[in-house]
Order: sequence, then structure tokens, then C-alpha cells
Amino acid sequence: MLRDQTMLKSLVDWLIFDKVGLVPKTHVGEAVDFFVYDMIKIFLLLIFIVYAVAVIRSYFPPEKARRILGGKREFVGNILACCSA
Repeated sequence: MLRDQTMLKSLVDWLIFDKVGLVPKTHVGEAVDFFVYDMIKIFLLLIFIVYAVAVIRSYFPPEKARRILGGKREFVGNILACCSA
């Protein structure tokens, strides 16, 4: 995992400092480098989360959730519904 992050950081550094032409160790250069690096990581995380939720929702239909939560008291049902969303 650390090797992948180092590879991604190296790629972003190359893109920002070599191809775009920003100067390393300056406020603007480091800010743009940090923004692009974190934007890529967040985008990949969102893709993974959306895919995982889609897979879970395809195997867990709303009717089954209604059956499970239907017999519970309101407080317990609300807690279980929040955890399953």
C-alpha cells in the first residue's frame, strides 16, 4: 500500500512540477500538488464506496429490509435503519 501511495505521489509531483511548471517548495506549488494528490485519492475512494453500496443494495432488496425492521420498536428500528443505510 505504501508503495502505491509513493507511486501516486511521484506521478502527481511529476505532473505538477515538471509538466505544469510550478515550482516545488513554494506555497502555490505545494498547495496545488496537495490538492491534486488528495483529489485523486478521494475520487478513488468514492468510486469504491459507490460500487460497494451498489453491490450491497442489489443483494439486499427494500422488501427484505422492511420485513426485518417491521417488527421492531421505533427506537430500535431507527437505529437499525441508520446502520443499514
